[in-house]
Amino acid sequence: MSRGGRVPRVAVAAVALAAAVLASSAAAGGKPRAVPPTAPIAFSSIPWLTPADSVAGLLEARGYRGTKAEAGDAGLAAEGRLFERDALVLGWLDERDRLLRWTVTIRADEQRDGYAEMRKVYDDAVAEAESKYGRRERWVDRFTFPYEKGDGHEADALREGDAVIRSAWADREGDRLTIEMAPRGDVVLTYECPGWSALQTRIRQRKGRDL
Repeated sequence: MSRGGRVPRVAVAAVALAAAVLASSAAAGGKPRAVPPTAPIAFSSIPWLTPADSVAGLLEARGYRGTKAEAGDAGLAAEGRLFERDALVLGWLDERDRLLRWTVTIRADEQRDGYAEMRKVYDDAVAEAESKYGRRERWVDRFTFPYEKGDGHEADALREGDAVIRSAWADREGDRLTIEMAPRGDVVLTYECPGWSALQTRIRQRKGRDL
C-alpha cells in the first residue's frame, strides 16, 4: 500500500480486470470454464519410436492379442476390444522397426449394428479424445444430396461416399489423431507422429531414384 493509505493504480486495475473476467465467466455459464487436460497423442499411451518387440508386449499387456492374419503391409497387428466392440489394431514401423503410426478399426457388426449404434461409438470416441487432447482442431459432419443428416439413410450415404464424418487433433509436437466413420460403418482411429510423413518422403525419394 502507498503512503497515505492509497492503493496503487496498478493494483486497482488488476483487481478490476480479475472482477471483469469472473463476471464474464459467470454470465456465460455461472462458473469459469475449466481448461481440458491434455496429453501426448498416443494410442494406449505407447510412446512413438518404441521398438516393435516392445510394442507387441505392451499391446498384449493391454489385452490385445497378436495376429498375422490381417497384418497386410503393417509391421504388426493385434485384435482386442475397444468401446465394447471388436477392434483391429495395426502398427506401422520405420526402417528400424520403430513405431510411427497406428490404425485402429472398431468394427461394425453388419448383422447387429446400424448407423445409430456406430455413430454413438464415434461420438464416444470423440468425447474420450477431447477429454485427453482438448478441443478438436477440425471436424466435418457432412451429407450431400440426395442424403441429409437425420433422414434415416445415413448408412447408405456412408456406403456410397455421400457422407464425411471425421474429427482431427494435433499437438505441439506434430502428432496427429483422426477419428472417422468408414463406408461400412466402422469407426477408424488413425494416430501418426511426424516420423510417418518423413518416412513417406524417403520412400518416394527412393522410388524416384529408380526411374
